[in-house]
Amino acid sequence: MTEPLLTTKHNGVVTLTINRPYVRNAVDAETMIRLRQEMERRAVEPDTRVFVITGAEGAFSSGADIQAAMSAGVTPQEAQHILTEAYGPAIRGIRACPWPVIAAVDGFAAGIGCDLALACDIRLLSERGKLAELFIRVGLIPDGGGTYLLPRLVGVGKAFEMMVTGETVNAPDALAIGLANKVFPTETFYADVTAYAEKLASQAPLALVRGKRAMYAALEDSSLAEAMAREAQYQREIFDSEDGFEGFRAFVEKRPPQWKGR
Repeated sequence: MTEPLLTTKHNGVVTLTINRPYVRNAVDAETMIRLRQEMERRAVEPDTRVFVITGAEGAFSSGADIQAAMSAGVTPQEAQHILTEAYGPAIRGIRACPWPVIAAVDGFAAGIGCDLALACDIRLLSERGKLAELFIRVGLIPDGGGTYLLPRLVGVGKAFEMMVTGETVNAPDALAIGLANKVFPTETFYADVTAYAEKLASQAPLALVRGKRAMYAALEDSSLAEAMAREAQYQREIFDSEDGFEGFRAFVEKRPPQWKGR
């Protein structure tokens, strides 16, 4: 078994790499729990200044590992528990991290993988980087904070369109709408990310921490936790429906879903 999450540290930059390339870095509960735990552990080290989250071998994360969950016979109720106990805390942990967190998106960031990138403070994309809220394709809504995070980045209209269409946004368009901070050439992507992160890590530590804290406090008229609780409530209603089961089943069987609206 390979390690689902790899950690390296250099010049104050902690890099967390989702290491499940055989499923395009789709995440499971273990990976998300490890991500949160590693961030909490590394954040208090005296020489930590910046985090980078990325994926192995040309993909950021293709979302939740639905196929594995279905193969293991995970029920809608168990899926809801995993969302609440593993995925939600990891997303909130990224936003709560005192240090800047960079999403280095090389390849696809989809579904919960997209929300993982949205939770980060900065998104750096390679030229082949893409983001998509694909939940609608299995009859769900974003449940990784997407309804809270996405409109704050791109505005309500574009965020809603991405949510209800599952549109894939490529790197140039992501840059144009403010979803990406920078786009780097694919060939030099990780070197460029390293240089960017290390320059950020060289800034005044107290200003990094307090600046992040002050900015998000000023923005939040409602909290991410409240938004995610609302998402979880709505997602629970979908998980408990016929369509909720049909979405997962159709995905595994590689066929168009037959929605019934109940």
